[in-house]
This record gives sequence, C-alpha cells and structure tokens, in this order.
Amino acid sequence: MNEIMVTISCVTFNHAEYIGKCLEGIMNQQCNFKFEVLIHDDASSDDTQKIIREYHEMYPLIIKPILQSKNQYSQGISPSVSFNFSRAKGKYIAICEGDDYWTDTLKLQKQVDFLESNPDYNLVYTDAQYYTQKTGNLELQRTQQIEGFEDLLVKNRIFTLTVCLRKSLLEEYLQTDYLDLKGLPFGDYSIWLFAATRGKLKYMPFISSVYRILNESASHSKDLNKMIDFEEAVNTCRMYFLDKYYKGDKEKMKQKLLGSKAFSIIRMSLVNEREDIFRKYISDLKYIKHYKYKYYLFYSLARINFNAFIKIYKSFVKH
Repeated sequence: MNEIMVTISCVTFNHAEYIGKCLEGIMNQQCNFKFEVLIHDDASSDDTQKIIREYHEMYPLIIKPILQSKNQYSQGISPSVSFNFSRAKGKYIAICEGDDYWTDTLKLQKQVDFLESNPDYNLVYTDAQYYTQKTGNLELQRTQQIEGFEDLLVKNRIFTLTVCLRKSLLEEYLQTDYLDLKGLPFGDYSIWLFAATRGKLKYMPFISSVYRILNESASHSKDLNKMIDFEEAVNTCRMYFLDKYYKGDKEKMKQKLLGSKAFSIIRMSLVNEREDIFRKYISDLKYIKHYKYKYYLFYSLARINFNAFIKIYKSFVKH
C-alpha cells in the first residue's frame, strides 16, 4: 500500500523532556500501512527542536516537522489546524501531543481495521492511563461506550490521544462549525461533538496511551481562574451544539448542562476554599438540582456558613 493511511498530528512546546518518548511510541507502531507524523513546534526555548531534528534525520520520509522561530499560539493561531491538519495526507487522523505517548504498538492497526470495516463509524477511542509528572503516579482511566450525541453532550468521555478519526469528517468540521468555535481554548471536544452528529463513535476497550498531567496546561492549572474560564468555555461549546443539533427538549437539557458547569465550578471553589468564587456562582446552585440532586442539597449548606461547611466538606470528601 503506497498511499498514506494515517496522519499523526503532534504539537510541541518546550517538550524536550518528553518528545523522545512520544516519538518512540509513534514509531514503534506495527502497521500494514503507511503513516506520516506531522510535528509542529511552537518556538520552544529548550531542546525540543533539536530532538525533533534528530528524529527527522532518522525517519525523513515519515517525520515531517515545522519548527517555528516565533510562537504562533500566542498570536491566536491554532498550530494543529493551521500547520498540521492543513497538510495531512492520510485517510485517518490520530493525535498525540509532545508530552504524551502511546504504549500499545498495535493501536493504529486495530483502530484502522475497525474503521475500514465499519463505514458508519467515524471515530474510535480507547482507555488511557494518567501519569502525574509531579508524583510519578500512573493511574488507569477507563472510559465507556458513548451512547450518541446526547450522552457526549453531557459528559466528554474521550481521551484525545487515544482517538483515530476520518479526515473527511475533520475537514467538514473545519469548514463549518469550527468557524464559529475557533476561539475556544481547546479543539478536541467540539470535534467529538461534531462527529457524534454525523455518525457513530466506537469505544475500543484496551489501553493505548499515557496522558501526562503537568502543573500547567489548558485543562489542568494551579490558577483557579484559568480552570473556571476553561469550564465556561466547555459550557459555551455545549450550548452551541445544543442549540444547533439537539432534537429533544432543549430547555430541559440546557438546565442539565448548566448544572454540570455549576457542579464543576462550585466544587473547585470548595476544594480551594474560595468563598469569593462560591458566592459568585451561588445563584447557579439551582442548576445542580437537574444534574446531581444530592450534591445540590449538600452544597446548599455552604450558603449558611461557608467556613463551617468547609470543615465538614474536608472531613467527608476525598479530593
């Protein structure tokens, strides 16, 4: 087979400590088809670009880097969309960022085999492990089969680094809904939701990858305000897809999604003992009734005496 079957998109920024393991996991894939690795480095200040050049010299026909001298993300440009997806030659797209890595050498083969045999499915995903860089703890993260668009709208159960999807689907998304959503601080969840409006998604129950949890990232941060902004962005994404694609009772689903957002933010305010954040979102407590009623009752006690509630919360809740 001469044509490239899979394009692997890899974006890096100051990943010198991790990129070698990432690329080894990719190059160790055992496939009966060709794949390419499109790497975009966003002007790293460490040795990331040096390491990428070394791998490019070893695999010049497979690893195809773009090494920036000026950071693109800070200018509002999406490296994945503008520099990787736009030059992809594969029928399918897989994603592995420079600080993550694949562990199953048959990941791509198993996923492509399924997609080739099941044209009504446009995306597959697997289980993963979380590696906390600070502690060295490796934790299994099982997911489950998504039962359609509504299920995914309520909860994102897909680990990005485990995904393989049809490029035709991604191209359609980039020409349509992406134009309205490109300001979001993430690019994966909206793709999954779009995929769920166009066909079926398949959970494959095996561990394919390791997701590295660093101190700072778009979805993990010590800055509580950043995490709240991220939850607000997730809610914006959900409301967009709710309004455009949901066929059921939109008002009922809206209440449920607002409950999901309120639950996440209020829980963060309690974990971090931030009464100011709790008071800011106290009016959203009512939405948790439509999401997790017992937590609505429990969290409502914090309105009476926040400091006293925190003592109870720390005694009964494992963070």
